[in-house]
Amino acid sequence: MSERPRFAPPADVLEIADTLESRGFQAWAVGGAIRDELLGHAREDWDLATDARPDEVRRVFPRTVPLGIEHGTVGVLGETGTMFEITTFRRDIATDGRHAVVEYADSIDKDLARRDFTINAMAWRPANDEFVDPWEGRADLERRLLRAVGDPAQRVAEDYLRVLRGLRFAGRFQLTIDSDTLSALQDGVDGTATLSAERVREELDKVLASRLPSASLGLYARLGVLEIWYQELAEAREKAAWERSLAAVDEIDVDRADGRLLRLARLLLAPFVAADPLDAGEDAEAAGEVRAEVGHAVLARLRYSNADRQAVSHLLRHYQPLVSPIDSAARIREWLSVVDADPARQLFELHLAYARAADDEETTRYLEHTLERVEDELVAGPPLRVTDLAIGGCDLLALGVKQGPLVGLLLDELHARVLEDPELNDPDVLTEMARELIEVGGLGELRPPDDSPDDGREQAGGEEAG
Repeated sequence: MSERPRFAPPADVLEIADTLESRGFQAWAVGGAIRDELLGHAREDWDLATDARPDEVRRVFPRTVPLGIEHGTVGVLGETGTMFEITTFRRDIATDGRHAVVEYADSIDKDLARRDFTINAMAWRPANDEFVDPWEGRADLERRLLRAVGDPAQRVAEDYLRVLRGLRFAGRFQLTIDSDTLSALQDGVDGTATLSAERVREELDKVLASRLPSASLGLYARLGVLEIWYQELAEAREKAAWERSLAAVDEIDVDRADGRLLRLARLLLAPFVAADPLDAGEDAEAAGEVRAEVGHAVLARLRYSNADRQAVSHLLRHYQPLVSPIDSAARIREWLSVVDADPARQLFELHLAYARAADDEETTRYLEHTLERVEDELVAGPPLRVTDLAIGGCDLLALGVKQGPLVGLLLDELHARVLEDPELNDPDVLTEMARELIEVGGLGELRPPDDSPDDGREQAGGEEAG
């Protein structure tokens, strides 16, 4: 066994631990921070376990947040304003696979005995530099082994979320799963159906935030988790492109501001992968709607926010076809007006990730060259939306156009012409162009049939006019 471990927590953690100890309580750093430090992964969020009861913790510290008093957890704000979780020693007395009934315990060993895996069942006491590892988690880390604390079947039956946590840890840290633990995880897969969607979503987000999410996602497929929560992806694993799709998720930089959403979108594209960015089949619009509907169904099931659902569905809908490097500038602007600027860049990133996953240098160069042309157009600041026109509904009303759907139709026509030639986006030029459309009958060609539905244009026209 290697020498005694050394830990370097943030100063706030040492101050909080020292304060608890000075009041006669124990303070132990536990959980992921200890595991990650042993692996050489520094982290700022440290959790502490103590024999102090929640009300005693709140009396000791002036700035606290009741994060989960019913579970014995209090948030304590350090000197720098960072919050750290302080939890009273606990032990389980009853579980149902989703929730545990716990009572307070009197020792760190009892607290560690209720934890899921040995790599998470270690603790360090800053006051005297004592390191406790009753389940040999440090040795398991060195052996790159994931092993349950105690009886694996019992651990999993206590909380079926441990199935997903186990697959996440094994993938994230590239661990081999102990055979008994693997059997328990496999047996517990059906039990994950009883979990709340929010807990499952949080696990997926954590997987997508890891360096190589493909490792955990591959285990999801291998053990059958896809069939429980991701039915739309289950069939994709039988396709030749499945492994490449997972590798493409890895290729997206998770440190990007939009990295989580892009990785999520890339995963949801697994059933619809096509190598050619321009090949959307005979009916591109219908194919896009199918992709969007499938993605929306998964995100709704996991109760992602409306903003996340809309952003990802938009990317899935417009994933194909992209613009071509030989397309005219006007065609590129037209495409941008449909997908918008930021999603356009994201769509290229989704395709680039798939090309890089296969070391497809030719397609990568093609995409990068096309993206350069798109960026050139964006730098020029083209009027991508109707609202970017130099005139609006009020100006058209002043020309004698009756308020209603024709206002919107006329604005759409002007916008189409400006996308063709952005230099036309001048108030005087557009006003004259609108006047000509009205006077020479061009507006009549835009007029909808008398029995056609309003389609919301009247309201849109009214708002534009206002």
